[in-house]
This record gives sequence, C-alpha cells and structure tokens, in this order.
Amino acid sequence: MNFCILSTGIFIIHQNLNREKFLSLSLFKWRLLAGSFLGGFGVVLMQFGIHVDGDVLIDLRTVAIMIAAYLGGWVSALVAAFILIICRLTLYPVSFSALINVLVLTASTITFSIITQTNMGVGKKWSFMAVSYVIVLSVTIHIVIPDIRQAFLIFIQYSFSILSATYGTYMLGSYLWRNDQENERLKQIAQKDHLTGLNNVRSFTHSLDSAFLHAHERQEDLSLLYIDIDYFKKINDTYGHPAGDKVLQQVSKILTRSCRSVDIVSRNGGEEFSVIMPACGFESARIVAERIRQSIEQTVFVINKEAELRITVSIGHATAKQVNSQVSTQLIKEADEGLYLAKRTGRNRVCYFENYQYMSVSR
Repeated sequence: MNFCILSTGIFIIHQNLNREKFLSLSLFKWRLLAGSFLGGFGVVLMQFGIHVDGDVLIDLRTVAIMIAAYLGGWVSALVAAFILIICRLTLYPVSFSALINVLVLTASTITFSIITQTNMGVGKKWSFMAVSYVIVLSVTIHIVIPDIRQAFLIFIQYSFSILSATYGTYMLGSYLWRNDQENERLKQIAQKDHLTGLNNVRSFTHSLDSAFLHAHERQEDLSLLYIDIDYFKKINDTYGHPAGDKVLQQVSKILTRSCRSVDIVSRNGGEEFSVIMPACGFESARIVAERIRQSIEQTVFVINKEAELRITVSIGHATAKQVNSQVSTQLIKEADEGLYLAKRTGRNRVCYFENYQYMSVSR
C-alpha cells in the first residue's frame, strides 16, 4: 500500500511543482511550496504505516524528506520535516517513542540536506541518503524496542522498506526527469525553424501575443520588423535550393547579431523574417532596421567555391506606442504594409506605416 501511495504521490507532486504558475515563483517561495507539498505527502504516508510494536510505525515518511532535500535543499527539507513532526505529535499520542522519532527525523533532515549539497552524482546522493537513514535507525531502534531480537527483526524490515522505496523513488524520478527533457526537446523542435534555428511562425504568434500583453501591463512601446529577401526566387532558380538555404542561414545569423538579446527573431516562412522588439520606440526600431539592411547589403554571401553573391532586403516596421487599445494583428498589418511599400517603391529600403500613411525612411 505504502509503495503504491509513494509512486502516485511522487507523480502528482511532480506534475504540480512543474506547473507554470509555480515555476514563475521565486526560488525561495518555490522551495517553501515544495517542502509543504512533501511534508503533507509524508503525513499521508505516515497514516498508512504498519504498527509493529505499540506506537512504533514502519512507514515511508522519511522518503518524502529525502525528495524535499533533493529538490529544494535544506529549506524544503526543513519545512517538510517540521510538518511531519507537528503532525506526528498531534495525530498520535506523545510518548517516549514519539520523541525518539522526532530526534530521528531531525537528524535525518540535517544529514539529507548536507548530502544533497555535495557534488556527488544523483545516484550516489540517493544511496547515501538511504544508508545514512539506516545508520540513524540502527542507533536509535534499540532505545525504543528493548528486546534485541525483536528490534533486530524490525530493523531488517524497516531497512529493507526504506532501501527499496529509495531505489524506487530514484528510478521513478529519473524516468520523470528524462520524460521532462524529452518533452522540452520536442517543444523546442515544435517552436523552432529547422533550417535557421530561429523561432517559427507558430512561436512568433505566441511570442507577439505575450509581448503585447507585457507591453500593455507596463505601458511600453512595442515595435515589429518584417524583413523579406529581395528576388530570392531568382537565387533558387539560378544557384539551386541548397544555395538558397545557405543564404537563409547566413541572413538569420546577421539578424541575430544585429538585434538586442531581448528581441525575438523568427523565420515566418520562405524568405520572410520578423523581429519583435519589446520596450522599443519608433526611432530605435528604425535604426535597428537600417542597420540590418546595411549589414545584409554589405555582406558577401559565399555559395560555393565558384559562386559568391550579394543580396538586399526590404523591411517594413511598425510601432505600437504605449500599447493600450491596439491589438497584435493591427501591429502585424502595419509592419506588413510597410514591407509592401518597400517592395513597391524599389526594394532594398526600410519603410513604415504611421497614421494610415506610408512613409519611406531610408534608401
């Protein structure tokens, strides 16, 4: 029963602690929360303990403290242990055995906290926590159970239970961690353009909505650049699609280098790119757009040993000033209209859309 509850509880706590609203907490608050969850989990395990001698229980509450120490260090371990001790003294009669149990939990919590702060591997940490608890148990069990033979038998049962539960927890935790890593990898793949490594159009839409919400909350400007490679089809037709792919990859690197670390660069499809620029006003966006245009115009794109070429880009940009009543689709439309103007008036230029009038600002 305890092992079923242990496995189920680990899964449920893992799912809850990895929820976005909890991950957004400060590290200290998250550790307090983890300790509280695991302290409550330990109380549940204690309720399903096996009575072997009076008020002596064999249960897996200590594993909850191990998990707390591993996840959140001494803060989580201390919170979990405090909850367990209070519930042990409240839910069961206060006796000599109960006081010894408090001593064992305290000593174990300190030991687990020290072990998890070392640089040893994950497997070794779990092994040392299990062994350290068995050592603490071997020192104190004879105090609670004077009969040496009975104390020895209970010690063997308890030790086997703890060692098995610790191993099972380590294996289940490793599986959940690998599963998280794989999910994160798949999530990254779904959000990235496979050729350039930039965000794809799906990620662009999500990022723009998030940037809009953030700008609205802080009453900041938000700018958007739409960038399109001029005559890109001619490159594919003349040099082949592999050459076009190389151009796209090199352009993506120039865009990344030309923008701020907070800017979000995406490939929106084909030869079209975008840059979301949080807390960026009109003039700053124009300067960045012009820097991108000049950098690409001045770059020699090496296709192969025999072929080099130069390309240009057209850029449309728009700015939502102190975002209030606008929506992201309006900003997209204005940047796209600016790009359309740049294409229509000769390409290789930066244009913007303001007050429903087209304006050319460079070239």
